[in-house]
Amino acid sequence: MNLDDPFPLESVSPRVRAAVLYEFQGRCPSIREMTRIPDKQWLATPGIGRTALGEIRSVADDQRSSPSVSSSAQMTDAELLECLEFLQKELQGIYTMIKDRMVEATRFDA
Repeated sequence: MNLDDPFPLESVSPRVRAAVLYEFQGRCPSIREMTRIPDKQWLATPGIGRTALGEIRSVADDQRSSPSVSSSAQMTDAELLECLEFLQKELQGIYTMIKDRMVEATRFDA
């Protein structure tokens, strides 16, 4: 896999996923971004302890050692559909986060 590909958040527990999304302000980081964060910084992140860090490192290591898929043309229809569904869920999460922030902002303006 390419290190600039999105980190597979679906491969970690919901608690770790939430902590990672919080750390990256709701966006899915790349594998490279995840591997560049030192353990000490991860352990200072809310929701990340030694077990969660082990989970992150395990998934990142698996991604770095897996063979690269260079284009969507090499993916099966099922793989493309899985990617589409993941991206739609991520987009919905971002939309919800923005909507919540707008509601919060209007509360303070009133």
